[in-house]
Amino acid sequence: MGVPKFFRWLSERYPLINQKIFEKSEFDCFYLDMNGIIHTCFQKIASEQNFNKDILFQKIFDYTEYLYTIIHPKKLLYLAIDGVAPRAKMNQQRSRRFRAIKDNEKKSDFDHRNRLNLTLDSNCITPGTSFMAELSYAFKIWLEKKIKTDIEWQTGCDIIFSGAEVPGEGEHKIMNFIRKLKNLKNNPDLILSHCLYGLDADLIMLGLVSHEKNFTLLREKLAWKGTSNVKEGYNYEFEKSPSDDFHLLEISLLREMLYLEFRPREFLDQDYNMERIVDDFVFMCMLIGNDFLPGIPHLDIGYGGLNLLVRSYKEIQKHIHGYLTNKSKIHVGRAELFFEKLSVESEELYFLNKGNDIENNLCSNDYKMEYYVKKLNCSVSNNKERINDLIQTYIEGLHWCLYYYHKGCPSWNWFYPEYYAPLASDLKSLKKIKIKFKKGKPFEPLVQLLAVLPPNSRNLLPISFSRLMVKKDSPVIDYYPLEYKIDMNGKKNLWEGVVILPFINESNLVLTLDNMKTRSTLNDEENTRNSFGKDVTFFSYN
Repeated sequence: MGVPKFFRWLSERYPLINQKIFEKSEFDCFYLDMNGIIHTCFQKIASEQNFNKDILFQKIFDYTEYLYTIIHPKKLLYLAIDGVAPRAKMNQQRSRRFRAIKDNEKKSDFDHRNRLNLTLDSNCITPGTSFMAELSYAFKIWLEKKIKTDIEWQTGCDIIFSGAEVPGEGEHKIMNFIRKLKNLKNNPDLILSHCLYGLDADLIMLGLVSHEKNFTLLREKLAWKGTSNVKEGYNYEFEKSPSDDFHLLEISLLREMLYLEFRPREFLDQDYNMERIVDDFVFMCMLIGNDFLPGIPHLDIGYGGLNLLVRSYKEIQKHIHGYLTNKSKIHVGRAELFFEKLSVESEELYFLNKGNDIENNLCSNDYKMEYYVKKLNCSVSNNKERINDLIQTYIEGLHWCLYYYHKGCPSWNWFYPEYYAPLASDLKSLKKIKIKFKKGKPFEPLVQLLAVLPPNSRNLLPISFSRLMVKKDSPVIDYYPLEYKIDMNGKKNLWEGVVILPFINESNLVLTLDNMKTRSTLNDEENTRNSFGKDVTFFSYN
């Protein structure tokens, strides 16, 4: 989901959710989704001629400390760096990293600088690399020093550090921890105030489904120029007041606004459940697209997709007298009515007027076939069977996402094996679809690197692994094309384009490593990088 577009839509529709930071703002627990900080510091420092890893690490530590001084949590500071992600996320990570190489190739001095220092490849910010291993180690040393020697950090606040060696996305490691806190019985501290730092739209969704009464996001301010351009406001001038650069997005206020927005006026005398409405809103936003599933084609934020979701939901409420979801489960009968309402008129108009690379002069009977043929390689002979398979997998994906947001990862190995979603008008007969996931386990860190990195970044891998990306006789060479298509799919910005790559076959990848005895060539440092770690807790001295 386009983060700036989504946040702008929320801010314009519910302006009260963004609050100023005051000195008396106090929170029990403060959580940092660290990857945004790492990437921002990397981009800032990598452009400097005197690039140095130690300087970069210090920038990351400085910004972490700056955020700490803004919130000054009373009980807990939790820092989470992305570890190995579920397979459903790895497909998107692979696309991003291949696209990053294209971006770098456009910079005139990239090749010269990259020969001088390989860490200038931003793809080093991936679990399993030596860069991330060194950062985790340095972070632990820095935190231990802060809590021992800095009075400001000796206030009774414990610190939990979850490095890249701990599997799971940073924000989801945080949410798993919050759920564990919530489930503790006979705990007098269950009613806690939570503040989570980050710009990712997913953090808003996770804050909503946490159903915590006191949940706030700390965010850098976004400044809009004109009507469409968005500038992200990362600022390192620490002498400024935090109120100049940050604000608080109050999830509790957003929950109330959603309740007022969606509660049916016809049934004001009924006990309409705020939490169920909030969960339905999160489910609806998944249809726009996220890191795990492509969005339904005509639900484009830029073309009013979110407004269409809101209108359609309000209209079906008059008939269903209930909710689309029950926490991690979808009420498929009501969902079918919702998909039908979404697609009536708007789907056909979208394709006829906007196109998404489909001819604008199509007659109304042709846009569906044209979409499935061009985007999903359907043919006349296998069209029905192919579309049914797509629908089955897409509905599985919606269930996967709901479970992931509400309870944690249902399957480490499940993924949606396409770059495009089926049309909303075809999401019918859903009751016959059976949903069952196998938990599985995360990829080993180095195998994960092999699955997400492009061949241009092979220096981030052990030599025995990297050879599999470029040797002509490699059984997996087809996974690493040097040339590939980026389908702009009606979008203007390169980062919004769809990178068309072959999907990794996990079994084939692992079998290749086993047959070639690749793991046996790893040295001690590489074996350590290929293993998983645990969270580290630093207890306060007070």
